Amino acid sequence: MKTFIKSLLVPLFCTLVFTAQPGRAQSWRNDPNVVYYKGRPVDTTKAVLTPEMRAYITRAERIKQLGREHFLLNNMGVQNIGVRFDKKSELYEGLGSRVGDNDFTSILIDGEAGVELVAQDVTPQNAKNYLFRVIQNDMRELVGWTVPNQFKTTTDGRYVYAWLGKFNYRPNQVLRVEIYNVKNFGEQDAVTIDWRKVVKPRVDAYVDYWSRSFHPIDNGLFSRPLYSKYKLTVRLRNGKEVPLFPPDLDFIKSTSPRDLRVRLADSVQRMQFLLKNGERIYNYKVSLKRDADGVKDSINLGETNTRFYLYKEFWKTPGKYQVTFTPKIYRHGGQPVYLLRNLATNINFTVLPAINVPFTLSAAAVISIVAGVVLTAVLIIILYRRRQKRILFQQAQSKEIINLQLASVRAQLNPHFVFNALAGIQNLVNKNQMENANKYLVRFARITRNVLDEGNRELTSIQHEMALLNDYLEMEQMRFGFAFSINTNDELIDQQIEIPAMLLQPFAENAVKHGVSALQQSGMIKIDVNRADSTLLLTVWDNGKGFEQPVKAGIGIELCEKRIKLLNSMYKNTTILLHKGRENNGTLITIELKNWL
Repeated sequence: MKTFIKSLLVPLFCTLVFTAQPGRAQSWRNDPNVVYYKGRPVDTTKAVLTPEMRAYITRAERIKQLGREHFLLNNMGVQNIGVRFDKKSELYEGLGSRVGDNDFTSILIDGEAGVELVAQDVTPQNAKNYLFRVIQNDMRELVGWTVPNQFKTTTDGRYVYAWLGKFNYRPNQVLRVEIYNVKNFGEQDAVTIDWRKVVKPRVDAYVDYWSRSFHPIDNGLFSRPLYSKYKLTVRLRNGKEVPLFPPDLDFIKSTSPRDLRVRLADSVQRMQFLLKNGERIYNYKVSLKRDADGVKDSINLGETNTRFYLYKEFWKTPGKYQVTFTPKIYRHGGQPVYLLRNLATNINFTVLPAINVPFTLSAAAVISIVAGVVLTAVLIIILYRRRQKRILFQQAQSKEIINLQLASVRAQLNPHFVFNALAGIQNLVNKNQMENANKYLVRFARITRNVLDEGNRELTSIQHEMALLNDYLEMEQMRFGFAFSINTNDELIDQQIEIPAMLLQPFAENAVKHGVSALQQSGMIKIDVNRADSTLLLTVWDNGKGFEQPVKAGIGIELCEKRIKLLNSMYKNTTILLHKGRENNGTLITIELKNWL
């Protein structure tokens, strides 16, 4: 948990530094000795670079240099395989594929450019750990699984990389390049390069339905084409002609491929559109136009490149409909989007009304059903309200018990603080330090008045709590001479936000008594208020010797721990967590108020 808190505080601190010193942040961007490691600036002349950091920075600089030499690596999977084109052509971003934790990309080329392939992570030193291959049209291996054995150097002479070969343009060619680490199969990359032209989709339409007479093994649906050139409307049974389909399944009324008709029926569930020349590395946008019941509208239904299901909910009203499949491609990098409307395919069909007579009920049956529903609803409401009253009563009782317990803990906590303060005054009087004793007594009186003014209030503002802590630490500072600081981050945190009263005081008192009292002027106490999203973080740090186990904790700490448990039982949605430990050669107390902001 300590590591988690540090991970939250460091980015917040860096953000404050960069906000307060924009000129300095800009100078870092222009400094050739400053590189970025996982989003953070690192001065290579001052920082101690770990092997992991060096490898990360070297790889990023190598990718940047190869980009200057016109190799495409950004937005390319895991950025091992790079591609360079020998002719100017239009490039589009194809559909990606995912294997394990890796995203693999694809490129659609509109032109006759050949490609040059490299593996920037592979060097002569580690080449024996890698195998690559090149597959043409999913049918032929142009290069079988091979260890990279050709290497080139970047034009600036700084980096060496593996050269996988050059492959020329061929019409309708698709190349897939794959590489992986034989010692770590999770380290792999793949790129698909497609020279095929974007084509108009060939779409077949089907109607999916269920039947009372026949049931598929998997309880699925049957499919029939919306239009079939094979007309078999009757069959022979005992020498007699009978309808091929019973009336409830006789819903397809198409007369030609250009006059598709379907009649509404209970058995009809959806339409299915199959792209016969689909499975390309781009999608087709699917849209629906409706002209039904006097209303015209258009709906964007999504994308596909194989098949698409159009459920009856979208065409349950008799009328005319049009489903359009339009090729949709992207510039490499994602923008802009091109819809090739000249290559769109439209499927027009007409929905006919159902021929079955709607099921009707008599007036008496309707009245009986309505009366039964109303009576049932009234009974449910009465039972629900009784249950809610019982739950609210139980919750009120539980809350009252918790409040009484909290008041009891507060009643024990305040005398404990008063006793310790009076002991401090007695100590100064015994040492004949009357002036300090008087100052100590003044601050003690002010603290006592503030505590009495607050009465039994469980919550107080951050501003008020920090003022009380400041008075207390100044009071103890006169006895022991330590230094202290209180940082409330008032630019990020509203100081009027309320927190449990005297939540930090016992820990500050513990830091004085068991931490810095023996150090005198060398002692240091730091109190910080920070935030991490909706969590409020309160910390007390001192450079004392810390908690020594198994020494029993003081009564103030025990009372605070008991109080936090009671607060957690009262505030169900805002958990309070207490952490005690060592950090930076001192003792660190951290209180997390979850979902408090």
